Amino acid sequence: MLKRHLGTVALALLICLSLTGCRTQLYGSLSETEANEVLAALLDASLQAEKRPGEEGTYSIFVEETHFARAVRLLAAGAIPRQRFDDLGKVFGGDAMFSTPMEEKAKYLHAMQEELSHTVSGIDGVLSARVHLVLPEQDQLGRELQTPSAAVMIRYVDDERHDAAFQRTEIRRLVAASIPNLSEDRIVVSFFPVPPLDRTAIEPETREVLGLRLAGDSVERFWLMLGGAGALSLLLIVLLVFALRRKAKK
Repeated sequence: MLKRHLGTVALALLICLSLTGCRTQLYGSLSETEANEVLAALLDASLQAEKRPGEEGTYSIFVEETHFARAVRLLAAGAIPRQRFDDLGKVFGGDAMFSTPMEEKAKYLHAMQEELSHTVSGIDGVLSARVHLVLPEQDQLGRELQTPSAAVMIRYVDDERHDAAFQRTEIRRLVAASIPNLSEDRIVVSFFPVPPLDRTAIEPETREVLGLRLAGDSVERFWLMLGGAGALSLLLIVLLVFALRRKAKK
């Protein structure tokens, strides 16, 4: 009889604890590298997070519901996880056996834009990058009807790592060397600075409870856990007293 009551108490305690620590999925279908990068950023900001394996070698990141909004703001400010790009193999690896010249040109244009965007986004301090190409049409004799051009948009961290004049020159050289007949003076590079993250946007207000410094959004959960533990402890004492009295009467 006592064992059955103890089992009920233990089950109630587990349910109580699970309700006070609910977690929600923040990201899914991440590679292990992406998941580790997200997890590290969250833990560095003192946000509780968990990495869970998914299907086909992917991973998901879970955070406590009370931390969800702060986690989203933190990762958005750092462009984490990094943007994904289509490579040449993915663009031209479709199942279609035949395609028109226009479709092939569109695929080539998309693939080159993705490859160059991926390359530029790997520069230190760059959060995200997009490269847009304008490739010339050709007449029936194969002569180009216009000059190729390109536009590069970069969001970067506004700190000492960024030298706009130097990077603009190097990026123009990089893009020009990747596209036939594209001259550097036909490439426009635009930088858009991202201000440093305001730490107050992710750091919760703290309150002192029973001599402990707790995050403001954790106070309610703390009292719920404390009250639940107290109630279950009282119930356990009552059950023990009841069981001892029954044993003494026998």
